[in-house]
Amino acid sequence: EGALGHMSERQKRLFKLRMKINKGRKANKKATTDEQKRLDDPHWEAKEKAAERQANKQRWAKEMKDRGLTTDQSYLFETAETAEQKYERKAKKDKGKAAFGWDVFNQDTLYKAYEKRLDQLPKNNSTAIVTKEDGDQLAYGQVVNDDKGAIDRMAQELNDKIERNKKFSRRRTELDGADVDYINDRNAHFNKKIKRAFDKYTVEIRQNLERGTAL
Repeated sequence: EGALGHMSERQKRLFKLRMKINKGRKANKKATTDEQKRLDDPHWEAKEKAAERQANKQRWAKEMKDRGLTTDQSYLFETAETAEQKYERKAKKDKGKAAFGWDVFNQDTLYKAYEKRLDQLPKNNSTAIVTKEDGDQLAYGQVVNDDKGAIDRMAQELNDKIERNKKFSRRRTELDGADVDYINDRNAHFNKKIKRAFDKYTVEIRQNLERGTAL
């Protein structure tokens, strides 16, 4: 600004025009360099996005620090709508996540399978009204008022489950002379997982028990 004070109006316009030209030249050079990097490195865009996320994270951490808060307390600045959207995205992601390893046996996976089976049931928005003709609702097993359609759906669901199990199950090869420490295929698969995880700790104890030399 100090240099512009000694220039005429024409010189000022010429100076600003040159500054714009230099700015455009630098932008073109940067775009050309970025394009060359993009062609040379197939992971360049992913690296740029990661660097941008890291910069945003550091900027957010600095802003929280200036306010006297930690990054774990950033939820204090979230609106109820934003928090709900984050929760729904996480729930949707967890719902579609496939079970892996030990997770196939935990209660959460079994509950997700139960929810999936419920989703296949027909939806009925009408509210059932209990009348005297329905009998005593507390007399469980004494009042016969079964819905034949519901029974058919239950039988069909069980048959579908059996068919799915047949489709995805395969007979494992069994070695002659191998120890039989299972009661069915699923139990055998579970025992193999246990052996992979704990055999290095328990093999000596098991051998001592088999030889009768355990203390």
